[in-house]
Amino acid sequence: MASKAEQKYFAKLADFGCILCYKLGYGEGTPSEIHHLRKAGIRANAPVIPLCPEHHRGNTGIHGLGKKAFERMYDLTEDDLLKLTHSMIGELNG
Repeated sequence: MASKAEQKYFAKLADFGCILCYKLGYGEGTPSEIHHLRKAGIRANAPVIPLCPEHHRGNTGIHGLGKKAFERMYDLTEDDLLKLTHSMIGELNG
């Protein structure tokens, strides 16, 4: 279960919206879900990014396409989206 600090951070991410929609020029605030980047298979400690349901679980999403096809389709890696997420959330805090 997420700590209170994690829950607060997840809420901030969800409020910002889908980071891929933002990158594609659709703007901020797209309803989003938290996607865990599983680097070593451990979900609880994994970094997270906000993705809308389509970009998360849909046919054009990371789980629908698979990681490699997703990265080819958008020419972005999960790490690229994580860096952009940290940058945008940092700006919101500043």
